[in-house]
Amino acid sequence: MANNYSVIIDADIARSSGMTEHPRSSGSRALLNAVSQNGHMIAMCPTLGAEWKKHRSIFATKWLASMIAKKRINRINPQATTKTLIVDNLKDKKIAIALKDAHLIDGALEVDCIIASNDDIARSVFCELSITCGSLRAIKWFNAIADREIVTDYLVSDGFVPKKYYLVAETTAI
Repeated sequence: MANNYSVIIDADIARSSGMTEHPRSSGSRALLNAVSQNGHMIAMCPTLGAEWKKHRSIFATKWLASMIAKKRINRINPQATTKTLIVDNLKDKKIAIALKDAHLIDGALEVDCIIASNDDIARSVFCELSITCGSLRAIKWFNAIADREIVTDYLVSDGFVPKKYYLVAETTAI
């Protein structure tokens, strides 16, 4: 049996979790179902909650209501430390990319260091940031589409997670 985790789930997954069989929709829906069906929680800071409210699909709305009914929402107020790390360590366009999702990193560090997001560009920027900010290397970042099998397996059985799913740049090690 897997541990019960608090997972940071980006609003892009809430938006794309429709009822079609398109890979983006079905992958996002499968991730939400894996969280719910395996006893995990969704961790939400106020910023993430507002994004979900603005962007969620009908499926995500019903899913979130069921999670609220099951008391599986972990409301968090993490310290906003990632913004300073971003501004001090990144340059140009990468700053804007990272600032948009800094709350995901702050939230993940507050709970179980698991992020589900389909934003691979932000992920790569945070991997680069991990070169100088070692605390980010503990975070597992899963893409609901590309990493569908590994994230589902992890949420079901708490199995081994290969290094490539952590926020680690190619030149660093865990």
